[in-house]
Amino acid sequence: MAVTLIHLTPLDPRYPARLRSLPDAPASISIMGGSLDSSVAVAVVGSREATPDACRFAGDLAASLGRAGIAVVSGGAAGIDRAAHEGALGAGGRTWAIAGTGHEHCFPPGHEGLFGAIGRGPGTMVWPFAPAFQARGGFVYRNRVLVALSDAVVIVQAGFPSGALHAASWATRLRKPLWVVPAAPWMEGFDGSRQLLEAGARPLVSIEGLLRTLGPGIAVPPSIREAPRAAAGPLSGAAAAVLAALSSSASHADVVAARTGLTAQATAATLLTLALQDVVVEDPPGFFRRRSGV
Repeated sequence: MAVTLIHLTPLDPRYPARLRSLPDAPASISIMGGSLDSSVAVAVVGSREATPDACRFAGDLAASLGRAGIAVVSGGAAGIDRAAHEGALGAGGRTWAIAGTGHEHCFPPGHEGLFGAIGRGPGTMVWPFAPAFQARGGFVYRNRVLVALSDAVVIVQAGFPSGALHAASWATRLRKPLWVVPAAPWMEGFDGSRQLLEAGARPLVSIEGLLRTLGPGIAVPPSIREAPRAAAGPLSGAAAAVLAALSSSASHADVVAARTGLTAQATAATLLTLALQDVVVEDPPGFFRRRSGV
């Protein structure tokens, strides 16, 4: 079946409403696939040279968003972007790929198959440039379009410098919630992520926690809400103490610290580690409980 390429200008009612308020909005965009209508859309972006664990998490996150009916937005690049697109597609969800070139080019080379799969729907390929456009500056401009189309932005991994940091700056300018997946201080390739967290970005410590902030109409899939998970290995002394201090009812981090005798800083770091391992759940923010089945 032939796939139709559609060109839209701001005069066309199908032109995305999210772009109309963007300063210097694209004079025209080309799209292929489904529509750009979604009650909620979340950008999932990050490093082209991401770690395997970061790519796996991006795929899992995108799959969970897709199953919840949320459009996953990313930039079609290698690494985190590709993992996010493939995660959403694999879950039967929608993903929007915002290209950094015109539709006559494919970058990065080798992503023709991915772009074709997205463009066949229900996903959507988006080219916010003239058909023959191909320049390095396009990827910077692409980021503002990507963020404008999203209701929240998640940085899975960012080095320094990186394009993900530029996307994060647009999230701040456009007042979009910015989430960053934390990493241990000794892990390489996350300098940009740590910089964003130190500047006030919200740490993403669980997929469920993110889903619950996206609106009352977002249903948390049972596979995320109730699936029992195990820690990645034997628990350290601090982790075992913190887990023992938790129950199925949420407790504030300060209460957990008092129960364990650990410092507030050590408790927070341990809770973050356990949340990233899906052993505990943060719900509501600042309160933690054991995940069901743990």
